[in-house]
Amino acid sequence: MKVSKLGCLGIGGAGIGLIAAFLLISLARGGHMAGPTYIAPGNVGLRIDNYQGKTQDTLMPSGVHWQGMWETVIEVPTMQRTLSFDSSNGPIDVNTSSNMLTADVTVQYSVRGDKSPALYQDYQDTFADLEKFERVNIRPAIQEAVNYAMGDLDTAAAMTTEGKTKAEIRALAMLQKEWGPRGIEFRNLLIRAVEPDAQAKELLSATTAKMQDIENAKLTLEQQAIDNKTAVEQATAEARINRAQDSALTDLYIQDKMLQQVDTIYLPSDQIMGMIKK
Repeated sequence: MKVSKLGCLGIGGAGIGLIAAFLLISLARGGHMAGPTYIAPGNVGLRIDNYQGKTQDTLMPSGVHWQGMWETVIEVPTMQRTLSFDSSNGPIDVNTSSNMLTADVTVQYSVRGDKSPALYQDYQDTFADLEKFERVNIRPAIQEAVNYAMGDLDTAAAMTTEGKTKAEIRALAMLQKEWGPRGIEFRNLLIRAVEPDAQAKELLSATTAKMQDIENAKLTLEQQAIDNKTAVEQATAEARINRAQDSALTDLYIQDKMLQQVDTIYLPSDQIMGMIKK
């Protein structure tokens, strides 16, 4: 029985088509079936040996790689990631020594590729989905660190720039100490805003009003002291002027009295002429 050349070509074309389809599907499902798999830039491929049930230390860099039949490849992002805690996804609730606060926080971190096998061994499928890993482990760790850093501050101190800076440093150091050895590198932690709860806002408003009243009273006393000093100086100056005037008037008064003691003598003109001749 002979097979025509057209039939061979058809079978060959079908085979090539199946192979191409397999390769395309394998690439599309990268990491989940045997064949070529693609690792995006900024990521590494973590090999899981399903036959032996362990991870391999050799990582796949970005690019196209061949995945074995008994392997699973997990794509691990190693670029810097940013997590935010604000009104859109919930700020961090903080228990301070006096009351409750809410803090808007931004944190930047990255996963070390060389530590990804150990991270997978510790967290298994939770680490395979990085967003789930963040939700279950990273975000609670950040909340705990911020609570620890701000817990000893009172409301007024926590809302100042100095207080927020101090809390940022403490929280970041805590995260680096706990997660750095595991392969999670925290680089930046920024506390953007701190808001007290409703009760604390009322208390803070009342306290601020009282403090303003005290400052106003101080200013009033200072102004009164200045006015009193001015009045005393003015009275002193007037007294000096009056004393000088009294002194001048006294001299004139004495002269006037002396003039009053001089008698006027009227003499005849012939006597006056006789006195002159003498």
